[in-house]
Amino acid sequence: MPAPSQKISPKIRILPEDLTNQIAAGEVVERPASVVKELVENSIDAGATTIRLDIEGGGKKKIRIVDNGIGMAPDECRLAFSRHATSKISKFEDLETIHSLGFRGEALASIASVAKVRCSSTRDESEGGKLIVVNGGEILEERDVACPRGTTLEVAQLFYVIPARSKFLKGDSTEFSHITQVITQQALAYPSIQFLLTHNGREVINTLPTDQLHYRIAELFGGDLAKFLLEVDATSDEYRLTGYVSSPVYTRSNRSAQYCFINGRFVRDKVILHATQQGYSHLLPKDQHPVMFLYLTMDPHLLDVNVHPSKAEVRFAFQQDVHRFVAHGVRAALEKNQQAPAVDSTPRSAADIPLCAPTNPPPSSPRSDSPPPPSPSSPRTDYPPPPWVDKARVPHHDDRHQDLQTVMGHGHAPAASQVTCFDNAPTPVADLIYSEFEPVGQLDRSFIIMQGKKGLLVVDQHVAHERILYERFRAAAQARKVEVQQLLFPLAVALAPGESELLRPHLTRLLDMGLELEPFGQNEFLLRSVPAILKNGDHEKLLRDTIELLPKQAQEDILHEKYEQVLIMMACRNAIKVNHSLNLDQIRKLISDLEQTAMPYTCPHGRPISLLFDIDDILKKFLRK
Repeated sequence: MPAPSQKISPKIRILPEDLTNQIAAGEVVERPASVVKELVENSIDAGATTIRLDIEGGGKKKIRIVDNGIGMAPDECRLAFSRHATSKISKFEDLETIHSLGFRGEALASIASVAKVRCSSTRDESEGGKLIVVNGGEILEERDVACPRGTTLEVAQLFYVIPARSKFLKGDSTEFSHITQVITQQALAYPSIQFLLTHNGREVINTLPTDQLHYRIAELFGGDLAKFLLEVDATSDEYRLTGYVSSPVYTRSNRSAQYCFINGRFVRDKVILHATQQGYSHLLPKDQHPVMFLYLTMDPHLLDVNVHPSKAEVRFAFQQDVHRFVAHGVRAALEKNQQAPAVDSTPRSAADIPLCAPTNPPPSSPRSDSPPPPSPSSPRTDYPPPPWVDKARVPHHDDRHQDLQTVMGHGHAPAASQVTCFDNAPTPVADLIYSEFEPVGQLDRSFIIMQGKKGLLVVDQHVAHERILYERFRAAAQARKVEVQQLLFPLAVALAPGESELLRPHLTRLLDMGLELEPFGQNEFLLRSVPAILKNGDHEKLLRDTIELLPKQAQEDILHEKYEQVLIMMACRNAIKVNHSLNLDQIRKLISDLEQTAMPYTCPHGRPISLLFDIDDILKKFLRK
């Protein structure tokens, strides 16, 4: 241990300006999309009505933005690249009434410290403008130039000063997909502005200025989505909520199509998201999310946007009031636009039942995967055999087969005193031979009942068929021998720009799975073929669900995992549903196919396919053992 006199006392020093700029850049500039966001916000604050972005190499090679905003005076161009230089605020009180998107004065200085930047700008093209060239925070050139009114700014070789940082960037397609998302957000926030986005010379987004938000949404996401939107318009003394939310019949499996704006600023706010979900209450299926485009306006005094340099997080002065207001606004929109359906006591069709129904439905609502009890006013409905059964071999009616619900008097629950439980819970099956059991019928038109020497076997028909289809899909995809069905009329599907960019790198791999897609227009694709076994499904929903599962990164292990999820989704979509009648021939065919799979005891999601009620436990209950 060194003597006290030998201790080295660290010297406190002021960091050089170039180093402080690079440290600040770590917060402001995370990736090319961060640069685009800051530059576009500056253009919007400058009053631009047209903003053009030309991107090369996913933004890592070059970002070029041209706007027709107010521009900068010649003496302001150099000053703009200094830290904390801004025209948005001038005193402390201004922080409490932020009306602009930018206000920190850090963006240009941070960007210029880690890239090569060229900026030309003027307020009056007749007087000429100024060109500034900055490399790694050092101004290399400054001269007068002729240029149109507005600002043109080029950012090249991002992070060339700190190569270690550039190693953390993803592939070109991934980085550009983030840029596309940023432009989509700003185009939704400001429909009156024309946005033009190109990547390596290919036009990706080109919006027309409009005062109709509904039109801008249709332009970016397609007319099909716009048809399912319900208008939101709620007002209180402090808040105003406008925009659109999707009808409960139109949902997504993730939150990728949820956009919230507060005073014109895109934010990711948990309060708003939770309030929206509460507004839908029990109207949404499990693990499904609505599409939403919500615009909340309020007095800036009630909002703090100075939380993080990215300005994507906010704090509310009265959080509970905002939550309550948004939830009530969404609920009112749903109630106003939702037509009360006619009372129908007949059992729902299999198409109306969720493919992976929750095992424990909410207590406030009836079971969504079981039909009402049989009654004279609601007779049993005969369903056609599922597509995996040879229809020529299926008899029209089999007197030997009766649904166990009818045999056991479904709808007449025994008294509580008559109900007893097994000492041992039914066990998931992991080693038995299905052929040792004889099918008896169905329970609740969702579970196959089989009997054998070991006891009573209950098989979930949906997950059993899901396992069969999954292994067929996987084997065919690996061998690249998927049987495809050419569509008589190719299906045109309009995608959001971000979805389009995400899909393009995967077209060849999806073709191996039987999905043949052809680019058609700017962000549209023609679906020409689907796997033959899915020919009768909802092809557009299949495609959209597939896109939501595609990876944004190109690592092989991630690709393999995501493609496995696509195969599982395809199997789940086409498997027979709960609440679907099967006769004994169909049951035997299903069990036979299941027994030939490599993993006949769990579905691809990991759920048990079968449960065994042990015969010894049954005998104990009847006092026979």
